[in-house]
Amino acid sequence: MGNAQKYDYTWLFGYESDLGVEGIEGTTIDFNEQPPTVSPITLGVSLNISNAMISDSSGNLLFYTDGCRVVGANHEVMENGEGINPGEVHDIQCGEDGLGYTAWLQSCAILPAPINDNVYFLLHKHIIYQYQPEFEVITDGLYYTMVDVSLNNGEGSVVEKNIPLISEPLTAGQLTTVKHANGRDWWIITGGRNNNMYYRLLLGPNGIEVLPAQMLGEASGDGGQACFSPDGKKYARFFTPDGLFLFDFDRETGYLSNFQKFEIPSESQRSGVSFSPNSRFLYACTRDTIYQYGLDNEDIESSRQVVAVYDGYQSLFNTTFFNAQLAPDCRIYINTFAAVDVLHVINNPDEAGMACNVEQHAIQLPFRHLRTLPFFPNYRLGPLVEGEDPPPPCQPVVSAQETARGNTPKAYLFPNPAPGYFKVAFDAAPLLPGQILLYNTLGRLAYEGLLAPGQREQRFEVQGLPPGLYFYAVSVGGQLWRSGKVVVSR
Repeated sequence: MGNAQKYDYTWLFGYESDLGVEGIEGTTIDFNEQPPTVSPITLGVSLNISNAMISDSSGNLLFYTDGCRVVGANHEVMENGEGINPGEVHDIQCGEDGLGYTAWLQSCAILPAPINDNVYFLLHKHIIYQYQPEFEVITDGLYYTMVDVSLNNGEGSVVEKNIPLISEPLTAGQLTTVKHANGRDWWIITGGRNNNMYYRLLLGPNGIEVLPAQMLGEASGDGGQACFSPDGKKYARFFTPDGLFLFDFDRETGYLSNFQKFEIPSESQRSGVSFSPNSRFLYACTRDTIYQYGLDNEDIESSRQVVAVYDGYQSLFNTTFFNAQLAPDCRIYINTFAAVDVLHVINNPDEAGMACNVEQHAIQLPFRHLRTLPFFPNYRLGPLVEGEDPPPPCQPVVSAQETARGNTPKAYLFPNPAPGYFKVAFDAAPLLPGQILLYNTLGRLAYEGLLAPGQREQRFEVQGLPPGLYFYAVSVGGQLWRSGKVVVSR
């Protein structure tokens, strides 16, 4: 294989373009560009809850799936690509009026074969409808489908499909993969349904082997998100009703150990989880709050910090927090459960506390998408070598604007919503004085505060302002360093 390993460099979102509804189209984020480019694209299918995609090792899109079929880079159904996940649910959801299979998020994953550059394994969870004693959607197994992109004059062909791997009830979604310690093979891990079972599978030169399962920790329900740390040493899964689960992982054996559980209060089941590029921090998303944990801390639970609170922004629907994914540009992208046209971003996830710089609704997409954040493993993780750090999982991108600013400190405003006060903080104390300005929705100046030089953090009282949405601007030495929206609450 090539050295680039850019299998995750093309992200797809949105709907089949033939639906004929204004504002309903496809979108791509291309990480081959620096900074990544966001642009419209004509999709062959709508990408809903079940989805996966992969590029070649140079970052060129190869194929993707909506859980119903395999679609090639030309956005046409690949040869023999129909009929993925057959059964009643497929018949209901995969017709002309369907929006794709709904086996939950992280129910599909695509891995390159260890010794054949042209062959890829699509892993996909299968669901059934149970009608008695009450209606339930049950994940009843895991399949694989094999794609050879060299066939059909280079347009690819599905050579095997719907091959059963596990035929037992599994947790919804949370299908995760990580490189074996040899840097070539792949571990595949997924949990059992409403129990503490963890199934282990290994993709090697001879295909996929199902190994003995493991029971550890506490049971987890259907939902949430799971992921491995970029260095492959940790595994986390988070579903708010059950709490945040954290394990150590052995890349040699595929076994989990050292189970830890952290309670995170939330009234919603919307939850997401991601590790920082350096594997030192763990981020957990509830519907309205993003938390950061320091994994180097002896007491990990006590290290928890709130790094973002939902600011009330709407794009037809509330743009609250949901799932998260570390991207090739070393930023963590966060989606919303509703069909909106923005993504949130953690710009500096390797930094502690507010310096991680959560930017809400930072990425404006040309069209709405239906919670179709792609999920990728760390394709660039190499073999485990004692005493050596693993290769970086991503390449940070510095924009031309950031380059021009040099070492000028970055500004942050929190908490947001502001409960009668807010703070302005810098990652380094500014040498020049500055100011914070708040404007109401009519564009009128509503508040002005002065920022003293030499201070990293200052507090401002705004109890006298009417509750509502304001636009803020932070400037230092006459230059604008941050702007955005803040909600003032009682």
